[in-house]
Amino acid sequence: MLKKRGAAPTQPRNRSAGYRKKRKQPTLILHRFAGFFKRRSWPQALALALVALSVFFLLHWLIVSARGTDKMVASIPETPTPTPTHEATEAPTFVFMDDEGIPVNWEHLTDAWAAEAGYEKRYTLTDAERLEIAQVITAEAAGEPFAGKVAVAQCILQVCEDEGIRPPEALRRYKYSTRRPEPTPEALEAVEAVFDFGHVATSEPIRYFYAPDLVESSWHESQVYVMTINNHKFFKEAEQ
Repeated sequence: MLKKRGAAPTQPRNRSAGYRKKRKQPTLILHRFAGFFKRRSWPQALALALVALSVFFLLHWLIVSARGTDKMVASIPETPTPTPTHEATEAPTFVFMDDEGIPVNWEHLTDAWAAEAGYEKRYTLTDAERLEIAQVITAEAAGEPFAGKVAVAQCILQVCEDEGIRPPEALRRYKYSTRRPEPTPEALEAVEAVFDFGHVATSEPIRYFYAPDLVESSWHESQVYVMTINNHKFFKEAEQ
């Protein structure tokens, strides 16, 4: 037998449309809190509100305290890192420049000259000491001939060797000029001639000098007179 066909199947309903209609709209969190408190008695709601406020203020205090601690720690100076025990190599400080502005280390240069020529320098100067002696010679004997500048340098060297002191101490102790003008080339040559090569203006161990035209000095005259160069008289120490 042939089965009777039924009616055409109906189209399935669009369930999603109905679902969207029945779906609840999201409730704001403040409304939820309000509903939460409505379902409880006033004493319970007040107690919960106090607990919430306490938690809020506690968290706020913790955050502020943490920030304050950070600032306090940042204001404490750091402990300096200990320096290594080994000596650090310092970059050389150049005092002299050549005509082209290139730094010159005169101490090393004169050491090389002495080694090449096969002689030993009479007195080794640092570049700072060399400059200061040349400045003092310029201040004391700028108008003197080269021999007079050599004699002044010889006086300084004699004191350094006799008393075992460095030139800055000799200049201070024997009251040389405190002016430090730009040294003349002749003054620098005089320092080189006396301290490096051992040249002298006289074989006598002169230590003192003064200019009679400018000042009177009975003390200088009490020493042993050696020679006069232009306006300066030079003396060696009198025997005690």
